[in-house]
Parts: sequence; C-alpha cells; structure tokens
Amino acid sequence: MSTSLTFTSLTSDINGRAGSRMGSNIPSLLDMDDFEYCFIDPLEKDYKCPVCCSVLKNPVQFESCGHRCCANCLPELLKSSAKCPIDGTPIDRDRQVIVDKEYQKEIEALRVNCSFMDKGCTWSGLLKDVQMHVIDCKYATLKCPKGCGMKLEKVVLKLHLTEDCVKREIRCEFCNLRMRFEEELKHLGLCGKFVLSCPNNCKEGKEILRENLADHLADHCSRQKIKCPFWNGGCQYMCKRKHMDKHIKDDPIVHLGMACDTVILHRKELEIHAKALEQQLSQISILERKVDSLEKLYGCQLVWKIENWSDKIHEAKLGRKATLFSPPFLTSRHGYKMAMSLCPYGDGKARGKFLSMFICICKGDYDPLLLWPFCHKVTFTVIDQCQDPEARRNISYTIQPNTIKDNKPFLGKPIGERNASFGAQKFVELNVLGTYDYLRDDQLFIKCEVDSEEMMLL
Repeated sequence: MSTSLTFTSLTSDINGRAGSRMGSNIPSLLDMDDFEYCFIDPLEKDYKCPVCCSVLKNPVQFESCGHRCCANCLPELLKSSAKCPIDGTPIDRDRQVIVDKEYQKEIEALRVNCSFMDKGCTWSGLLKDVQMHVIDCKYATLKCPKGCGMKLEKVVLKLHLTEDCVKREIRCEFCNLRMRFEEELKHLGLCGKFVLSCPNNCKEGKEILRENLADHLADHCSRQKIKCPFWNGGCQYMCKRKHMDKHIKDDPIVHLGMACDTVILHRKELEIHAKALEQQLSQISILERKVDSLEKLYGCQLVWKIENWSDKIHEAKLGRKATLFSPPFLTSRHGYKMAMSLCPYGDGKARGKFLSMFICICKGDYDPLLLWPFCHKVTFTVIDQCQDPEARRNISYTIQPNTIKDNKPFLGKPIGERNASFGAQKFVELNVLGTYDYLRDDQLFIKCEVDSEEMMLL
C-alpha cells in the first residue's frame, strides 16, 4: 500500500524517517566513501534512482508518470528542472507525491553480499540488514578516531591506535608530560628534563639536564671561556675557567691595582647614590605631609553641623519638623551621591527616647558607571566636642548593607530623586546627648563615613 502526500508534508515525513535502516545507524568512524551494495542478482533498472543512479532509498513516486526517485534526491530535482528524469514529465510542486513504503520493503528484501567480500568477509543476507552487519564486520574500513586521517580495517585499528597513530597520546620519558606523538620531537627540543652533554665536552658535564645546562656553563664548566674577574677594572683577558687562576697569579700587582681603582670608583658612585637617596627621602617626607593634609581635609565624606539644637528638638516634639536633612554629598569625587536624615525626637517606636539617624542614596551623575546594589559599610558618629581630643567619647553606629532582593528599594540604582532611607532608629538615647560635650553652644556634630576600601574608583 502506498501513502499519498503533498510536497510539504513529504518533507516532514522524510525527516521523520532519518532512523530507517537505509542511511542511519552507521558510526561516523566508518569510511563510507567507497561503500557499495554488492547484490547477489543483477539490480533491476526499476530499483535504481534515475537521479543518483544508486539503489533507491526511501523511494517516492511521481503521481503524474509513475516513476520513482530517492526521497533525498527529490528536493534537488525540483530545484533544478522539476521534471521526471526518465520521461521529462513535469513535476508540479502542488500535486501529490507518493511515499512508496511497499516498494521500499521490496528493495530491502533484495539479497546482498557484504560490501567487504573482496577482503574476505563471507556474510550474505537481506539489503535491510547489510549496514547493521557492516558495523560489526571485522573487514570494515574505519577512519582513525584520533583524526590522523588514516583509514584502516577494524582488525588492525587497535594496533594502529597504540603503536602507529601520530595523534596517539604518549608521555615524555624525561618529564612525564602528556602529549601527542606528533608533538614529541618538538617537545624534546625544549624539555627541561632532557639529558644533554656539555657542549665543551668537560668531564663534569657528561649528563646534564637541559634546565641545568646554563648554570653549569656559567659557574662550573672547566672548559667554558670566561672573562677575567677584573674585567670591569680594565683587564680584557678571557680564557677557559681552569686556566683563570694561573692568569691572576701571573700578574698579581696589576690585578691588585685594578681592584683598588674599582673600589675608589664604587665609593664615588656610592656617595652620588647617597645624595640622591637623601633627596628622595626629603621628597617622600613632603609627600607624606601633603597626604596627611588631604586625609585631614577629606578623611570622611561628611561632617554635619546642626545649629540651634534646642529649637529643632522643640519643633520635632510638636511634630512641626520631625525630620532634618543634610546637604547631599559624594562618597568620592565620582562616587555615590548620598544624604543623611535625622529625627531629633526619634522616629516610630523610638520617639521621645532615641535620636534616629538614617541615610539614603540619591540620584547622581555617575550612577551608570557605579556598581549596584550599594554594598559598602556606613558609619554614623556623634562627635564629642571635648577640647582634649584624647578624652573624647564619640558614639558610633555602623551599618553593613544586606544586598538581598528585598532591599533593592534602599540599595538599588535610584529611579527617582532618592531611594528609601535606611539606618538606625535607635541611634543614641536622647538623655545621653546631654552628657559630656556632645552638645556645645547649642550645636551638634554628626560625622558620616562610607567605607571605600573595596569601592570601585573611576
């Protein structure tokens, strides 16, 4: 029975037949370039494809004339002439084409010998089974799996892979490095563990590792030509190492004079270097003072001076102005833009008991270049205004931002003018502010430091 399909549905059916016996299940290692079917009886003309002239594979029948071709040959035929190659009948793309499954079964039932019968294989059977046999046939020609390009019978493949393949893996007998056989010669020309003999044929250097040869020639080889130890002093003599002692002993006074001249020269050079070092130390000292000045000027990102504290806390009690905002500041020259906010009489549950301190990230000019979310430690400090810096009892509170997804409104790149604030609702108790010198002349100083140790610098 035949199946009738349009060209479009035929293409899908052909693709779905990729697992059929004819044309699949052949490992990529098999050499199919010269593969031919060896039919026991002469192949009838009707079983040959008029396009590829080989036995029909997955035959399709033209409804208009009844002739057939391989399913894989059909697209090319329609693309080139769109005519039957036997009688020239036009093949209309829109007309039906038959996938002839019954004819396929006839072809698969033809009897064949093994394609490698000329090499000694005696197998014979049905056409549908030949390629399955070829996979196991010991006379089949395989491509080397290592990619060396050789084609061999299966029976000799194992020997080839272990003994002959230029791409087989080996180890250097000197350094144990793994490599391909074809790379061995080049490696041996560079291998540090390769054993060489001294190029000067000295007694000490009959077997030297390549990696030790340079040291041997520089320090030990008795036949290596070397410069006189007083070369820099003016003696331009060269000879083999074993003769150098005699050369020095022959002219001790001359060499002693050269040594004295060299010492005097080195002393002058040392004096020059000492003066240069003294100048450099002086410059370093100047730079250290400049850095110290810069640290004092820009040691923290903001010191917020809040004046008329008593008025501000009174207004906060009455609810007129519960929150104060600092001027915005940058964490560095091209850093994050931030601002502090303070509730003099406390915020939420801390109201009336604690001073509440917060900070927020503002929309800045350099936000596209910075890393998000913000993850740097922030430290708030109420500064004790005691006149003796050693006696000050500053109060500090450090926040380490938690960059989880839920904190994106606080730590993410600002979409509006500023993000939501985060900080310490219970920063410092209000009654503590009245002790020591936290408040002096009715003003309060609060310092903000943003840790910049791991901050990206532009």
